[in-house]
Amino acid sequence: MGWTSGNFSGDDDQRSWYGDAADAVSAYHGWDRDVPTDNSIRAMVAHNYSWDASDTSDAPSETLIIPGSGSPMGEPFIQRRERPLAMHICVLALIACILTTGIFAISPLGAEPGNGSSAFQALAGSMVWSQRPGYFFYTAVAGDTIDGVARHFHVQVGGIYELNSFYVGEEFAVGTAYKIPTDPNYGKGYRPIDFTSAGATNYGNKRFGPNWWDSIAGQDIPPDSRCAPDGGSNPMGFHLTSPNWNSAWIRGFIVYGTWVYHTGVDLAAPRGNPIHAAQDGQVIWASYDATNGLGWSVKIDHCNHVSTVYGHMDKLLVSVGQYVTQGQPIGLEGSSGSSTGPHLHFMVEWNNMWVDPMPFYVSKYTISHYVTA
Repeated sequence: MGWTSGNFSGDDDQRSWYGDAADAVSAYHGWDRDVPTDNSIRAMVAHNYSWDASDTSDAPSETLIIPGSGSPMGEPFIQRRERPLAMHICVLALIACILTTGIFAISPLGAEPGNGSSAFQALAGSMVWSQRPGYFFYTAVAGDTIDGVARHFHVQVGGIYELNSFYVGEEFAVGTAYKIPTDPNYGKGYRPIDFTSAGATNYGNKRFGPNWWDSIAGQDIPPDSRCAPDGGSNPMGFHLTSPNWNSAWIRGFIVYGTWVYHTGVDLAAPRGNPIHAAQDGQVIWASYDATNGLGWSVKIDHCNHVSTVYGHMDKLLVSVGQYVTQGQPIGLEGSSGSSTGPHLHFMVEWNNMWVDPMPFYVSKYTISHYVTA
């Protein structure tokens, strides 16, 4: 090298030392001098090499200050990775949900403006999740009724209706599992959905509708239509006769508080027993009802505000638009739809809304046996 230690004497000496040291280090490490390297690394290595060389002599060594480029090793800063816009939106949405939940949670459930809370608190209270009531499943068997099952398990009929989202008048079907509340008071005072109101958008003015409750009796009655006698305000004046001859009266029209639980009379006879028209009229519905569970069913318009509905049949013997006479067979008894055994579900309607059939008959015997009107 020709130089081991001493003071800088000028730029020429510095360049000479730098070149000699770099040559030596390159040879030692196998570096190619023509390959560019970081000045600070070269300076550091050169300094280490000078230190190694100075150890071989007795001359005192001095601290060498090698000017560098002023740049640190490697990149001085690592650029921050940009987060996508979707991530920012998700974070903001999560924060909004947390804040909203906290605000709503401070309001009592079901709060109303009338009890001193604000309208916002009432809305917030209505949105707080409430714990679902406890329940167990019960599978319906032949002969089951909702009120009978409710009595057996000591629960409310309304509780069974509410848990299973039943419409007014809906019944069990054999083999189907239903929710039974564990709380004996759950559903007390509950009013089920009236399917004629729930389907108000479809409850139109067609005489021959898509279902029996949308087939409107009294609408566009043909001039030659057969009609029952006009009893006026006296139900007995319509002279209805038994729809299911030689049958047994099972249960009647049942009202719980402000809602109708059972919308007609159940009359049971052997399966296949003929079902008869209770009066003269025109058939305005004759098909299968899967919505309200009546199965194969018929609706007859008797004019003068009165119509009758016959459900759960196994077979229909009439068709829509057909005129029938009192006592004419219209189908065969069965257990189609939501039913737990062969029977006829017989309804009397006044202005297309069910009423108790019994005021139209003298007794349970006359509704279940043929008696001349």
